[in-house]
Amino acid sequence: MGDHQFELLLLRHAKSSWDVPGLADHDRPLNPRGIQAAARMGRFCVESDLRPDRIVASDSCRTSETVDRLLEATGWSIPVLRTQDLYLATPETIASIIATSAADVRRLLVVAHNPGIEAFSSELAGRPLRCPTATLSSFRIAASSWSCWADGEIEHLGTWRPKELVG
Repeated sequence: MGDHQFELLLLRHAKSSWDVPGLADHDRPLNPRGIQAAARMGRFCVESDLRPDRIVASDSCRTSETVDRLLEATGWSIPVLRTQDLYLATPETIASIIATSAADVRRLLVVAHNPGIEAFSSELAGRPLRCPTATLSSFRIAASSWSCWADGEIEHLGTWRPKELVG
């Protein structure tokens, strides 16, 4: 079977709030800066024609709100799978979740947390990447399917941070 072109987008959740003492980490919402950054990354995705076919995200409040604000800014209706497995996931867990993607998904967006998302992005890029909140990285993958994507050729297409984007 020949190789296909897939694209993997990795997004760290936007900035979360620490305003409610005693609130469980999993339940922390976005702060105002995070809300703006998630929307900004959504607009960037539209401007850059980076519409995913599917989104897989941690089920934490801050990742869910990041996805919601991004989609609100884009106007896109995209299937979203929210999973506890991505909450504070290791690079290995993120990789295994990606491998379960369906063949008809050509561009996949994964929304997760540090340190896992930064370590995973850096591993794929072949160099250290700095991934503060709401950082988006894109990788082109030549592989026969998502199930064996890690054996394919991986090219880092770029990394974008909301602070560095105009508008």
